[in-house]
Amino acid sequence: MTTLVTKATSEKGLKQRKSARGTAVSKAPALAADAQEPSAFAARCKTLYAILYIWAFAPLLALFAAISWARNKIFGRVFEKVPPKKQLRILVTGGKMSKASAVARAVGRDGHIVFTAEIMPYKFCHTRFCKYVSKHYVLPRPTVQPREWVETMQKIVAEQNIDLIIPCTAPIESTCYAHLREKLPSNVRVFAFDGATSDELDNKYTFNQVLVKAGLRCPETAHMECLEDAVEFFQRREMAPDDGKRFIVKPAVYDPKARTEILFLPIPDKQRQLEYLKSRNATKAVPYVIQEVLENPEYGSYAIYNKGELTGFEFFESAASCLVYRQVQGKHYDQVLELHKGLGKAMNLTGQLTLDLMHTSSGDLVPIECNPRIHSAVCTLEGHKNLGAVFTDSDFAPKKNSEIATSRPETYRYWVMDQLFLMAGFWKPKNCFKLTLSQMLSGGDAILAGDDPMPFLAMYLIQIPSLLALELLSGKPWLKIDFCIGKIVKEGGD
Repeated sequence: MTTLVTKATSEKGLKQRKSARGTAVSKAPALAADAQEPSAFAARCKTLYAILYIWAFAPLLALFAAISWARNKIFGRVFEKVPPKKQLRILVTGGKMSKASAVARAVGRDGHIVFTAEIMPYKFCHTRFCKYVSKHYVLPRPTVQPREWVETMQKIVAEQNIDLIIPCTAPIESTCYAHLREKLPSNVRVFAFDGATSDELDNKYTFNQVLVKAGLRCPETAHMECLEDAVEFFQRREMAPDDGKRFIVKPAVYDPKARTEILFLPIPDKQRQLEYLKSRNATKAVPYVIQEVLENPEYGSYAIYNKGELTGFEFFESAASCLVYRQVQGKHYDQVLELHKGLGKAMNLTGQLTLDLMHTSSGDLVPIECNPRIHSAVCTLEGHKNLGAVFTDSDFAPKKNSEIATSRPETYRYWVMDQLFLMAGFWKPKNCFKLTLSQMLSGGDAILAGDDPMPFLAMYLIQIPSLLALELLSGKPWLKIDFCIGKIVKEGGD
């Protein structure tokens, strides 16, 4: 398993990994600029094949759902409901995501009233079929129609008397929710960091400074808002003794359209280095960071906080397209758990975040960047007795580690159709985990829940086919299907 995971993580590691020579240029998998785009006919044939392939497994998927439902009826646990006076009316957004259905179930099992919402074209998202969901709403895109989005959110809050909003949205939309609180009634909570905190964590340089001030280990990082910043940084390093460190330049804030070319600096050819730095086009509006190159393997950690206390935690090996989750145990687990506790206390955090971590040359595991939002790894925490309270109870504070919502060591989650598509060769098994049949049998589908099997069927047989039907009409090419976030992945997408 270790060999499999290490191989799968190798591509994502390019964003921080040191090459054997330290100066190689690499490019992430992407369509070459001069590559011939598939014709509309070829794209439609691929799309039709994908739809038929999914539906060919409909009987098997239905069998999985039936077995899971029956097993739950016989052996399933009963979740304790909150008292009526503590019952909340909750809006879970980002309904296309697997993490949204996981959250809806977690709070619904505790007896709260749940509503969901998502933007178009995800009208038929799987979460709306969750048995714990009372009503589903379609939202305007906050990045395209910000005023209409705010008005719709305000209308839903007033109409349903919402007490709590839990965003499970795409990265590009998460900052909108971080700034939403100020536009809602004071009694409505948004389970996300406030706008200022979210912006501070999302920016790789300001996040690095948070770690520095808190006395936590982190890679050397410098800001780059213009070419001169980078030139001065490398000039200062030239005047100091060579410590063997190499650096990469990357956007300070998430940018799906950022250049994929990665150059490990400094290099002997100073003119080439200058041209490369100039080509980043860094500005104050679009800042970059110069960050120390670290070593594989790469890990991810997902954390939930309430008033500075760590309330939920998962630690896993990572990949660029991570659709397999299993707890990594050992000293690194304990080390990262304590790191998250320190970060939460230092910033008095309430909300959710994910850290990407890699190794220094001395073997220390340190965070390279922070994503201040929910992560799909929440699927491994499903079933924990405190998961609902982690999101809903504003006073929840674990008194010991056993009260923190964590996964069981044997929990192994993946998306079955993702593995079946990999087996069929729809896309190459790069930047992802391809499992063997025995590995699949040792785990289970991340969406399938015995007390709520419909979202599992709806994701594979309704949500994804409905999106593929739109691609069939447009005739546009696509790269892969991400069954975890429930979307069709295209070149330059979010």
